[in-house]
Amino acid sequence: MRGDRAPLTYTTGEWPHAAAPVASAPPGVHYSLALARALDDAAKAQNLSHRAASLRAGLNPTAVGRIVRGEVYPDLATLARLEVALRTGLLERGLFRGLLAERERDA
Repeated sequence: MRGDRAPLTYTTGEWPHAAAPVASAPPGVHYSLALARALDDAAKAQNLSHRAASLRAGLNPTAVGRIVRGEVYPDLATLARLEVALRTGLLERGLFRGLLAERERDA
């Protein structure tokens, strides 16, 4: 994303489930982390490896693993393919509200 480093570089703790964004993390990091958690959970719930989930969505075989590990910022087309392939929503609606509230607390 426009010169931002990989999402995992803006967090502490192990990706994705134990990671927490640092205060200076760009908004995309928060979204990438939420997606990584939901994607990992959805794949596990369907007994799919990350590779199998990627292939089901018509993506590069390493795509889901890279998203779950916080190595890349997925684009909207990738998100859409994953949601359709896994038949589930992966990003909660209103995620920005928590991010805004957090920033107001820190200000």
